Amino acid sequence: MIENEILKRLIEPPVLVEKANFTVKFAENPSEIATAQRLRYNVFMAEQGHMSTRQTPSVLDEDEFDRYCLHLIIVEKNSQEVIGTYRVHPGEVAVKNLGFYSQQEFKLGGLEKIAERSVEVGRSCIKPEYRNGAVVALLWAGMAAVHERTQCHYLLGCVSLPTADPVIGMAVKEYLKSKGDVFTSELDVAPQEAFAMPPVDPAEVERYITGDRKNELRQWIPPLLKGYLRLGARFGSEPVLDREFGAIDFLVLFNFDEIDQKYARHFL
Repeated sequence: MIENEILKRLIEPPVLVEKANFTVKFAENPSEIATAQRLRYNVFMAEQGHMSTRQTPSVLDEDEFDRYCLHLIIVEKNSQEVIGTYRVHPGEVAVKNLGFYSQQEFKLGGLEKIAERSVEVGRSCIKPEYRNGAVVALLWAGMAAVHERTQCHYLLGCVSLPTADPVIGMAVKEYLKSKGDVFTSELDVAPQEAFAMPPVDPAEVERYITGDRKNELRQWIPPLLKGYLRLGARFGSEPVLDREFGAIDFLVLFNFDEIDQKYARHFL
């Protein structure tokens, strides 16, 4: 049961997007939330082998932030199976409770100025057999619906690289830098001490940029990061190492006033 009054207001009506074969909606009850958490567990731990250090008495990926979030789910209509999910953490809830999940990994100077006008998204995952353009587009459609429902000004969160190799993390930073003015100036972003990456050899990074490993870099850049980039999102300039998840994370901040309308028509 949802206890927070702000979440109760935002969840109605629960259906966000209707398509021929899929429904995008907010989970309405503990059973639907548990189904989303089970999918997260299956993707993050059982499939990807992340979170191996976490004590998991059940086959659910759950943490202290879940009770303060809405859980967006994609439901396949014929089977009624939940095939995708991410969680939605309204800033006006975050500032009154635990803060944002992203603050565990990043120091976010200036966040207090935009926090209540922001929504944090995270824990995004899709069942392997549904990882195609149509279902990824549903995640973007859900994101647009969340924006409309909450009237948020900013979207923030962590976008993860499927590797814990800090050399690749720094190579992706250089990739982002090559795309122009993509690092945020609205927030002062720095790693929390426990998430700071170890030093890397610049020569090893350069191998992924201009050297013999250049063609390998694209496999480490997830579609979600590319989508954010095309829409005009900004990123924190310093990635962090999430040892629990075995991933490199970048802070992403999306200002809806800076949206690239050309790509918005496609994604949103």
